Amino acid sequence: MSTTDSSRQPEPPSEWPEASFRELVTMCTSPALMGLGIVPAPGQDEPAVDLPLARHFIDLLALLDDKTGDRLDASDQEALDQSLHELRMAFVQVQQSARAETQTDSGPSETVSSASDEDADPVDAVPPDDDHDAPPNEGD
Repeated sequence: MSTTDSSRQPEPPSEWPEASFRELVTMCTSPALMGLGIVPAPGQDEPAVDLPLARHFIDLLALLDDKTGDRLDASDQEALDQSLHELRMAFVQVQQSARAETQTDSGPSETVSSASDEDADPVDAVPPDDDHDAPPNEGD
């Protein structure tokens, strides 16, 4: 192995997993977990938080959920629902933690307002589980 080319990509697997809906969910969940700083990106030793990346892949899963409607079998729907729920909860926790660190780093601050924080809505385009009427990013 050459030490001059450290950007070489690993060899692709000899066998790919069977194409399935669960594999598709996993393909969106993995980069969301990387963006949340839960797992490191390939080639990185430490995880790094990238909330816009996490938001993008959570939004993709929400879009998939919205577009598939009632057409998934119970097992696939459960996998999608569970993934979305866990990612949304993790997003909120990471976002709140980042805000707390920012407030701590900027020194003592005034009393935190409990007023509406509309621009800080976690994953704006993803409606909460109990509010399926709110539209995801409607671009079309």
